[in-house]
Amino acid sequence: MKLKTLFIACISFGLLIPFTSCNNYNSKEDEQFDAKNTLAQLNNLLIQLNGLDTVDCQNLDEIVTINEKIRGIIESIRSTKKFDSLATTYNKAEHQIGFVVSDNQQFGVFSWETKMDCMGHNIKNIALYKSKNRIVASSLYGKPMIYHGIISKNQGNGKTIYLLNGRFSSKKKHFNTTTKAYTITNGSLAESQIPLLGKLHEGYATTEFEQ
Repeated sequence: MKLKTLFIACISFGLLIPFTSCNNYNSKEDEQFDAKNTLAQLNNLLIQLNGLDTVDCQNLDEIVTINEKIRGIIESIRSTKKFDSLATTYNKAEHQIGFVVSDNQQFGVFSWETKMDCMGHNIKNIALYKSKNRIVASSLYGKPMIYHGIISKNQGNGKTIYLLNGRFSSKKKHFNTTTKAYTITNGSLAESQIPLLGKLHEGYATTEFEQ
């Protein structure tokens, strides 16, 4: 009986080791994360991107590669500590990439001009949001735009709706401003109807991290 109990205890301990190791690894990774360096990497990639000629779709392979590197860095942000660190460190005046965070600190969007106009993808958006103590990355579908403000509104059903204010360029190169709404349900991001608000744009200036 004692041997059986000892055997079960050993098996249980063995099963716990991978989870413990994983948690320790994640904690160590968070401690080593350098938000300033991450934003500097994104800056350097965008400087490279902006230096490339796009006339007649030149340098398309290199442009696609750089954009994939940018996307990879952003989508590697999977812990809330990394997200919070980026939000605190980001400075619009210093960084070329756009990054806005909601007033409740739960939802953020990276935006940048891809220079992939000849492929019909001139702007890229990647949303990062908190769900069950982790960060989920998601592309924002529909017309891409440069976002410059996010407001969170609590709904009567207990859900939060995020109002994203952004701008996109028309064919005449005039910038149009619009608002899109998103909700998070069971960890998934979905577009939502914009609620009727008296002053929809009030407060957007406070949602950007400027220092």
